[in-house]
Amino acid sequence: MQDFRNRLLIVTVILGLAFLVLGSRLWYLQVLKGEEFGQFSMENHIRVERIPAPRGRILDRYGKELVVNRISFDIYVIPKDAKDIPYLSNSLSQALNLDSQRIEEDINSAVKKKSFKPVLITKDINRDQLAYIEARRSSLPGVIIEINNLRQYPHGDLGAFILGYIGKVNEAELKSNPKINSNDLIGKTGVEKGWEDSLRGKDGYKQTVTDALGREVVSDLFSEDLQNQKSMPGNDVFLTIDIELQKAAEEILGEETGAIVAVDVNSGQVLALASKPSFNPSDFIKGIDSETWTKLINDESSPLLNRATQGLYAPGSVFKMVPSVAALNEGVINEKDYIYCPGYYKSGNTTFRCWKRGGHGSVNLRSAIVHSCDVYFYKIAEMMGISNLSKYMKAFGYGSKTELGIEEREGIAPSREWKLKKYNKPWYKGETIVSSIGQGYVSVTPLQVSMMTAAVANQGKLLKPAIVKEIVSYTGKETFEHTSELAGYIPIKKEMLELVREAMVGVVNDPGGTGRGARMNDYTIAGKTGTAQVVSLDSQSDKRKHRDHAWFTSYAPAESPEIAVTVLIEHGGKGGAVAAPIAKKILEIYKKLKEEREADDNV
Repeated sequence: MQDFRNRLLIVTVILGLAFLVLGSRLWYLQVLKGEEFGQFSMENHIRVERIPAPRGRILDRYGKELVVNRISFDIYVIPKDAKDIPYLSNSLSQALNLDSQRIEEDINSAVKKKSFKPVLITKDINRDQLAYIEARRSSLPGVIIEINNLRQYPHGDLGAFILGYIGKVNEAELKSNPKINSNDLIGKTGVEKGWEDSLRGKDGYKQTVTDALGREVVSDLFSEDLQNQKSMPGNDVFLTIDIELQKAAEEILGEETGAIVAVDVNSGQVLALASKPSFNPSDFIKGIDSETWTKLINDESSPLLNRATQGLYAPGSVFKMVPSVAALNEGVINEKDYIYCPGYYKSGNTTFRCWKRGGHGSVNLRSAIVHSCDVYFYKIAEMMGISNLSKYMKAFGYGSKTELGIEEREGIAPSREWKLKKYNKPWYKGETIVSSIGQGYVSVTPLQVSMMTAAVANQGKLLKPAIVKEIVSYTGKETFEHTSELAGYIPIKKEMLELVREAMVGVVNDPGGTGRGARMNDYTIAGKTGTAQVVSLDSQSDKRKHRDHAWFTSYAPAESPEIAVTVLIEHGGKGGAVAAPIAKKILEIYKKLKEEREADDNV
């Protein structure tokens, strides 16, 4: 019983002490400091300020910086803290050389919505403007200066279609990703968009105490309760692109309208992806103005169209590898079969012409590819039928996107079913005939042609192209590394495919080959020319818009293929005369760069 009384006494003493401490604290807060804290509560509150995370860099395959960041000082206004909006608007207008009415309208609009989110006034103020506002912060309630990061392009517009551009987030993007701030700039095209989640970091924040006018004050009262969190930078994205080869491709294109694609035939990695005309991604850094945007989208040369992945063209004779493989594999022909070409081919009441008016005489598969005889392919296409031809088009990746990760179009691999669905009309034999030489409904992108060429070069593996080699976090940890990915196999025996490969060597290296403009003395190139009609022969004129598109696709070295290069020049004329020499220049530079790098490694 005595033990119980002792324990009860101890508990009573502890409780008494606890209530004494609590009462003393309440007396201190409510009586001794009550008036001070009450006044502080009325006149002060805690503001949370965002610390924006830097976007990750974009680099080429060798670590050369393509997109980096620079510091930007941005001005925001917190609507609920802006007491005298006309005065504030006028003051900011004078300091920043902006329209005061627009500033006032932006702030009032946010006030009406009862928004507590900061309103962006302007981005990237200069040092003088920054100093002016800093010196007057006490008289500009609600104004905050956010230290942000803006994109910078060390190489100007080089690789613009690959890198893409950034822009202000729209309502749909805000709804799909609640982590995005309404004033943020996010990736809109290219790698900036495709790898937004990797490039985008995690914002931090800091809490500060402000007075009733929204001005920051120094106080120790709530110092223990204030929280800060550092921002986490985005990941660095290393591309598969060789910026030196990319630079060469864009320089060689010059003022031509067209595209150049170079890929590693054994991995599917894209080494260069050039398209002209182009745009400057720097125009989008702060959010593009309406005048510049209108000019870009109304430009007849379509500078925002990535012709390498979004441009759809009749492939012309570069497409002839498809019916060649199809006819060999389906047993329609063999390498010994000859077809006579008088310069035209009749099917029913229709006459189809060969590009060589006098004809090629008797040709087999090899000579038909080397000399690009149209009649040979007319004949085998009619024998084979559109169903078989369409099957092989799809096997080579035509009619579907490559899933590169940036903007692209799938093109058309026509079939009976496709035409019936598209036009509600039956398929005609003549449409099969013209499809065999890459005309009619057939439409492709230069990237698709390059991947087809790579598949021929690597013994029939259709690889999924890649534009990102690896992703590395800001701590240096690798979070992704590219490995080759198969999209499918070309259904043909290796010995049959070798016939096509050997004929492509002849295109460039035989005396009468149509691609002899790409010939190199110390490097064996295999290729195929293409001259794609834009209008019918009867409608052609001297106008450039009526001229044929010039194509050339190739791989090298033929004995042990490493790289495939595809060139398209819009309205360039003959593929052998115009596109083949361009491909040769690219391959010469590729070879030189490789030798220089190997020499450096040996040293």
